Amino acid sequence: MRVTTRQIVMVGLLGALVVVLGLAPVGGFIPVPTPAGRATTMHIPVILAGTLEGPVVGALVGLLFGLFSYIRNLMEPANPVAAVMFADPLVTFLPRILIGIVAHYAFRLVKWPYTRAGVAAVTGLLVADMSRRAGLLYGRGSALVTTEGAASPGLWLLAVLAGVGITVGAWFVLSGRNAGVGAAGLLGTLTNTVGVLGLATLRGYLPAQVSLTVGLLHGLPEMLVAVVLVTLLDRSIRRATQGA
Repeated sequence: MRVTTRQIVMVGLLGALVVVLGLAPVGGFIPVPTPAGRATTMHIPVILAGTLEGPVVGALVGLLFGLFSYIRNLMEPANPVAAVMFADPLVTFLPRILIGIVAHYAFRLVKWPYTRAGVAAVTGLLVADMSRRAGLLYGRGSALVTTEGAASPGLWLLAVLAGVGITVGAWFVLSGRNAGVGAAGLLGTLTNTVGVLGLATLRGYLPAQVSLTVGLLHGLPEMLVAVVLVTLLDRSIRRATQGA
């Protein structure tokens, strides 16, 4: 597959943005008191690479994201758990490379019939399931969980309402000309969160309950921020490059 001069330039520019975000005191890595240690916005240039220049450029910028994370963790780990977890190349590199690829195909496929509804529905189902699991973890001794440890009708209702709310919100976000870019921001962020935490759990670095908690605390806000920023930045970059 031939890589154009423009694509090489975009890899350099968006890769440099990854580094700038990573080096900023509060930017690419935002310190938070969780096992992951930091929330990130460094996946946003990777998503933009996928939407603007395709899966190859997206994968290359994602590789730079993974490399920067790997080096940063060796030099300044966020906490002892993160020091071990992000020293594993599989956890650090694979999800980050996939961000740009998933973002590119989400950007393209959401324009197909029924894809918009499918993306919204899947996102809502994931949120509903995470809400139910979070209720089971933190609702013991309350009306949300029965004495047998099962979800009560109230917890099921809250989970369903959360899922429906996110589904409706995603449906409207993915409307009009912002449909592809919004889907890229949504699914690109989800790839990063689920990929890192899922592999960390499978590799034995984090218990499933901890991964779920981190996913809820980081994943949902990061998805919202990514959808807004990617939509604005993608539009601005396209206008600037088309006018150049």
